[in-house]
Amino acid sequence: MRNFIPGKILLLLAGAHLFTVSCKKNRDTAPQKSEKYSLVTGNWQQKDIVFAVPVKLGGQNIPAGTSIIALAPLLGPAGALFTCTKTNTYKFNTDGNFVIDGCTELILPKAGNAGTWKLDIHDAVFLLTSQKGDNDPHWIENVSDSTLDLSITVTIPGVATAPLVLKLKK
Repeated sequence: MRNFIPGKILLLLAGAHLFTVSCKKNRDTAPQKSEKYSLVTGNWQQKDIVFAVPVKLGGQNIPAGTSIIALAPLLGPAGALFTCTKTNTYKFNTDGNFVIDGCTELILPKAGNAGTWKLDIHDAVFLLTSQKGDNDPHWIENVSDSTLDLSITVTIPGVATAPLVLKLKK
């Protein structure tokens, strides 16, 4: 009888060890990135910035999808802040870093010209983080191998705050 109890305890301990070893997850493996990462990665050229919703500007009804860059001359000095962005280029590297060559003061003031990027909230949000650590999230309106449309909210000095869509092309 004495041999039976230590053998039973040894069997239980071996079973418990096997259970804990088989249930451990490999914490060294990075989570799999979605296919959207490969769509976003690369070099982009700014195509346009358009109104996300219909707006009233100077007594005129402006439909959604209208280019604010085309209307920039009507915005006075604030318009120059938009036209400055016309030749912006955006580079989103596979290592999660980004660099923007051009004017970001008005359209991406938190992100600035460099930092890190990732997709967030079920890959529906494009999260830029500045070199200072400031987060700048933007909803992805559309992404494909040749287009990337991001929602941005811009405070136009002396005019209004407007929901816009930043349109990029590869």
